Amino acid sequence: MNAGNWFAYASAVAAVAALIFSPKRLTRKEMYATYFVMIALTIYTDLCFGLLLDLYDFINPDVSLSDLILQVALPPTAGVLALNFMPNGNKLFVLYLVVAVVLALLFEWLSLKTGYLIYKGWKLYYSLPVYVFGLLFLRWHLRFIRR
Repeated sequence: MNAGNWFAYASAVAAVAALIFSPKRLTRKEMYATYFVMIALTIYTDLCFGLLLDLYDFINPDVSLSDLILQVALPPTAGVLALNFMPNGNKLFVLYLVVAVVLALLFEWLSLKTGYLIYKGWKLYYSLPVYVFGLLFLRWHLRFIRR
């Protein structure tokens, strides 16, 4: 197993542990809905940009069992964690958004450095609007569920 695999699995274990042991501000229903919405968004996004447009790969060009395991563990858990700690107020949300996007970009950069993620046309700065949109979507998603 290469460094990229180790990084990805260690990150997934850390994210799941953080979710299990962190204080919960979301209900089980909200976590459940968010988790499965994030799985769908992640898979569709990676199918579109990674597979169809061939802009990036995860470790190798083929879809593997480890890719699927990580797809249903890492991004959805990170999304639930992000939503769990997301502040309600607009001023705090803007600061939270900036910090969360910077952390997501740092994680993506580390994924590149370890070899978990391989760009084939994608650039790190392309991810900036994706993460901003993702966090704005999560905020809307929680409000939608709570109505």
